[in-house]
Amino acid sequence: MNIFVKIKNSIYGPKYYEEVIAKPFSYSFKYLLAFALLFALVFTIVVTVKFIPIVNNLSEQAPKMANYFPQELTITIKNGKVSTNVQEPYFIRAPKEYQSADNTSGNESNIENYIVIDTKNKFDLDTFNSYKTGVWLTADNVAYLDKNKISIIPLSSVKDFTLNRGKIADFINTLKPFIVVLYPIVFVGAYIIGYMAVILKMIYLLFGALLIWLVAKTKGIKIGYKKSYIAGMQLMTGAIIVISILEAISFKLTFPFFFTILVIIFAVLNLNKNAEKSPAPASVA
Repeated sequence: MNIFVKIKNSIYGPKYYEEVIAKPFSYSFKYLLAFALLFALVFTIVVTVKFIPIVNNLSEQAPKMANYFPQELTITIKNGKVSTNVQEPYFIRAPKEYQSADNTSGNESNIENYIVIDTKNKFDLDTFNSYKTGVWLTADNVAYLDKNKISIIPLSSVKDFTLNRGKIADFINTLKPFIVVLYPIVFVGAYIIGYMAVILKMIYLLFGALLIWLVAKTKGIKIGYKKSYIAGMQLMTGAIIVISILEAISFKLTFPFFFTILVIIFAVLNLNKNAEKSPAPASVA
């Protein structure tokens, strides 16, 4: 039977499940492996389509990133203390191409400067707010805005280093060859993740089969735990597809145990009393 026909019947096919329950474990296991391969392919395509523009943009923007760092600025950290070669406070404003996006970024719409360097004054809230920044670099701390809260990271454990535009450019040039490698990494990684996401559901099914067995008992179907597990390997199909579509369209799933509820629904729709009476077939497809 064609895999697409089996997928359709797995979503809704009471007669099909009469055959599934009568067949051995290997039948549903082979189906799950085939479905996992197909699901992984679709998952990889979706992830790749979303990710390629990000990688392309990163590849285009990477050489420009060093230019966002002021040419005249050099930051030195020695023994956990910050020093600069410029007059302070020193303001690093957002690049013009990003300013419109920043002005509509909700809680951070008040930010005019990406970073303010002021090593002469100790941190205090009023000064931080007056700087209209997301990050304030003091003599020995980094204070930054994080979802309407200000967090402070001490620099006492930071190793000595010097930062300027040249250093940043050298670092970016070192990373550029690895950006190209991201394409195959994403493709292979997405396929493995998609495949394993389905296969690992077999662990979940150790519990899920109990619920399927309970559904069968309430409908007067005597199939036992093993047959419930066999049916479950195919009953999960509809639940996996529904969850995946919702996640693909960025629908927030806040409903607890939603996958389990879907599995129960598909069990109710597909299991009927004739299942326990179906004779085992002479040969297994």
